[in-house]
Amino acid sequence: MALKKTFENQDGSTSDGYYRVREVHSQYEKEKGTSMDLGATFNVEVYDNDTGERIPKGVGVYSLTLPDMEPVQNLIVRAYEHLKTLPEFSEATDC
Repeated sequence: MALKKTFENQDGSTSDGYYRVREVHSQYEKEKGTSMDLGATFNVEVYDNDTGERIPKGVGVYSLTLPDMEPVQNLIVRAYEHLKTLPEFSEATDC
């Protein structure tokens, strides 16, 4: 699973990018007598879709709040769904 969208090169031209979630970390917190907080952070990296070259400046860290105790495999799907809600990924498509 990945997302495809264009990115701007250092020279101002654009290239097709292949964006993938590289790492997912979950966090669970619960103080006695309070409700739990469950969240995830995930690292995204981008590759030039034509050359396969990793683009160092395309890496980002994103976070989301989880509504319940989801199985870990759902975190990856949720990470991609969350990315598509962000302005910088609004035109990204699944690939």
